Amino acid sequence: MPRLVVERGNEKGVSLHFEAKDVTYIVGRSNTCDLVLTDFLVSRQQFKAEKKKDLFSVTDLGSHNGTFVNGVKIEKETMLCVGDTIRVGETLMTFADESDKHEGFLAGQKIGGYHLHARVGVGGMGEVYKATQTALGRQVALKVLSPELIRDRSFVERFLSEARAAGKLNHPNVIGVHEVGEENGVYYLSMEFVGGGSVQDLISRGRKLDPLRATEIVLMASKALEYAEKVKIVHCDIKPDNLMLTEAGEVRLADLGIAKSLNDKGKADQTEGVFGSPHYMAPEQARGLALDNRADLYSLGITYYRMLCGKVPFTGKDAKEIMEKQVFTEPVPMQKLEPTLAPTIYHILDRLLRKKPGERYQNAASLIKDLQKAVDETKAGVSGHETTGPHSPSKALSNVSGRRRRTRRRFFRGLF
Repeated sequence: MPRLVVERGNEKGVSLHFEAKDVTYIVGRSNTCDLVLTDFLVSRQQFKAEKKKDLFSVTDLGSHNGTFVNGVKIEKETMLCVGDTIRVGETLMTFADESDKHEGFLAGQKIGGYHLHARVGVGGMGEVYKATQTALGRQVALKVLSPELIRDRSFVERFLSEARAAGKLNHPNVIGVHEVGEENGVYYLSMEFVGGGSVQDLISRGRKLDPLRATEIVLMASKALEYAEKVKIVHCDIKPDNLMLTEAGEVRLADLGIAKSLNDKGKADQTEGVFGSPHYMAPEQARGLALDNRADLYSLGITYYRMLCGKVPFTGKDAKEIMEKQVFTEPVPMQKLEPTLAPTIYHILDRLLRKKPGERYQNAASLIKDLQKAVDETKAGVSGHETTGPHSPSKALSNVSGRRRRTRRRFFRGLF
């Protein structure tokens, strides 16, 4: 019988199995749901999935942010077929057959000179397979655009845009892109294969990382962003899901699906709308304003915060509330949550998470210097309790308190 499998999100790997008899399952954040999702963009009761005789369907239950089947927001009961995807908040599920064994429906097929093996990931635009490029005998990751999205030219353009943006980047901490192609209506993107999963896999379900490991990950990610600055690209979606890991633990920045190129003025506009992940989105991105590399640095700061304390700084009942908090609300200082970290870590987070881009690090190079200092302090066992001066916890707390007093809620245009 089919099952719902969480492919991306805090509950990655969890399945909801349909039985032979007719059954109705409720999915949402409430502990009374049949499948509980710890995703703050998911409503308490998000949707119901039903089996009636041999038919399967999904119905949204009036959720705040909607339920999307194959990328389309549903307004009424929608029939499910094996292979369909369901996205709610930042959680992505697939409706899979029990015999699928989680290998994916394209496993074993050949596309554009590639022999596809097991599926290794699912995203909002398609699936990623471990594959072999037969001509070179090279192991790759092959991203295949969902057939349902091919009918919408805008999705195809976004897919091709990701390929073009990624193709400009050649750096040890960025996923390498080999080629983009199309065969018989199937669009694919061939990339470097990394077998260590993602940072999100390490921190799912509220887990924290060792401070040294977290700082080393952010340091490697910063080097990728330093290179992105040089080629004038803003990633626009820095988050744990998009920091991939090699088996040796090295970071590879991935997924440039919504990346933007800077114009002659050093900015990237958002005239097509606001895209990104609300939990990690910079204030100016949430407001729909022009962006530059400092937006990515803010998102990296949220990622660092999440790795260190096990939670993101801002949550809410829906995306709008979270994005408003990104603009107006100061995060709880890390030294209150984790008081024994190296003092430079507090200083780094304080600067990365400033609401005004001009008050953050202005480039990744300056951030890298402080991160290396934080690595050295952490290895030496230096604690925030032992330090006074400009980077001390008390000084950082004073800075945050001062900014909070100066922050006033005001109406702003272009947020959503």
